[in-house]
Amino acid sequence: MNITKLVISALITGSSVATSYAATSEILSSWSESDDGSAFVEYDDDDNTESKFLEASIGHSEEGIQKIYFRDLSSAGNRLCKQESIDPDVTTMVFEGQAVRMSRWCKQYSYSSNYYLDLTPETEVGHQYVVDLFKKSLTPINIQFNSEYISFPVTGFTKVWENAGGDAI
Repeated sequence: MNITKLVISALITGSSVATSYAATSEILSSWSESDDGSAFVEYDDDDNTESKFLEASIGHSEEGIQKIYFRDLSSAGNRLCKQESIDPDVTTMVFEGQAVRMSRWCKQYSYSSNYYLDLTPETEVGHQYVVDLFKKSLTPINIQFNSEYISFPVTGFTKVWENAGGDAI
């Protein structure tokens, strides 16, 4: 299931977001439930002003390295982006209490003028930490992102990771 197309209407209507310190998870889609090797969480901020989506998938960098990517499909992309990024900026996400530096790009939806954020761990150490966490955890992992706490599914991650082709040769 490609969550990107499902959330565009929510992004267009939800343009203001209040700062929040907790999120209410509403819908979880695990790695094992998707047809395209991704997982996502739909959640509301404390004020219920916007439904937000955090999606994760496995892909390959321009260098051919297999990596985990996160997509922030909330209206944050519209607030932060005026055009697509060539070079990423750096932000932080916290996975189970460990801060991880993340490269962040602005990306424009192919079918609208709206933007989303694409993120991946910036360092090899950070990337390995996140991948190992997803592989070893038996329960959803806690992610702190944009001052919100999200419980992210891990079921099926290892199988998707191992079947994603590995680093390009």
